[in-house]
Amino acid sequence: MQKKIKTSKLKSLTQEILKKVELNSINAKVVSELLVRADERGVWSHGIVRLPVYVQRLNKNAANPKPKLKFKKISQSAFHLNGDNGLGFISANEGMKKCIQLAKKNGIGLVGISNSNHFGMAANYLELAAKNNCISWVFTNASKALPPHGAMAPFFGTSPFAFGCPTKNKNKPFILDMASSSVARGKLKFAAQNNIKIPFGYALDKFGKPTNDGQKAFEGIMLPFGGMKGAGLSWMMDIVAGIFTGANHSGKVKNAISDFSGPANVGHLMICMRTNIFQSHKNFIKKIEYGIKQVKKLKKAKGFKKILHPGEPEYLNEMRLKKSGINLSKETVLELKKLANQYKIKSPF
Repeated sequence: MQKKIKTSKLKSLTQEILKKVELNSINAKVVSELLVRADERGVWSHGIVRLPVYVQRLNKNAANPKPKLKFKKISQSAFHLNGDNGLGFISANEGMKKCIQLAKKNGIGLVGISNSNHFGMAANYLELAAKNNCISWVFTNASKALPPHGAMAPFFGTSPFAFGCPTKNKNKPFILDMASSSVARGKLKFAAQNNIKIPFGYALDKFGKPTNDGQKAFEGIMLPFGGMKGAGLSWMMDIVAGIFTGANHSGKVKNAISDFSGPANVGHLMICMRTNIFQSHKNFIKKIEYGIKQVKKLKKAKGFKKILHPGEPEYLNEMRLKKSGINLSKETVLELKKLANQYKIKSPF
């Protein structure tokens, strides 16, 4: 059973809860906006369902509610940011703003971030860059969940390969934000909670056997998409976002959900380029739109009514959910009610 709630009410509740765990008003607003943005786009696995674990990390001193971010200039186009163990949304949002600033000034910007935490949906930062007429790539590493190709133990994260650029419609950019796993871990958790079967090929059980049982999959080993291809991308993410930025790497990033023994030291890397480095922005957009139009004219595969560009399904979800409200599972509503009661906040449910 699902419950619908208006976006504004969900953001307000999230903001109030975050202020109760000592985030200042500005940071609480940033985190609530970016967290609920995932639900707005239909990417619920990275949305409000994750709020309880962020609160838990803050309460157990595994994350810092009052980070003092420190930028260090490396060159005209490159900066490093120490996230001071704050929530990843805060450091990633500031990192992308700096990256855009550098790109606007120099054509290209590069920001490496260390000492951070899980930053939610990578698309948040790609959207920000696209609205500022920038092409961008966003990388992060994560706690071990995927096995390297040929191994039988998790070692690398389900880190996303994330790319974005503007289109004619500023609110509908081209957004490619894909995990290196066959499915988001949040969806396995949902399958486990609701006793739902999953397709074979998503995960192995803890004994290394293929499974379609949601609970066994969640307790077992996730599998990369495309075999060695996804496994290789997850290793690449650990190099560029972990080793390169000075963050934890090689299986050392702490699990955000189950390990509260200290800072996770997640790393992020952000790259931005102005769309008009080699031609005018107008020309760039004209060519993007031409490409999209040509793709949409192609003969449709069986079972497809439309051909959509990456980011468009989420845009259509957003348009639909703006009218109907965000759907929350029974388990998520109970968790949010519990947090509201705990912090004596009026519940919208």
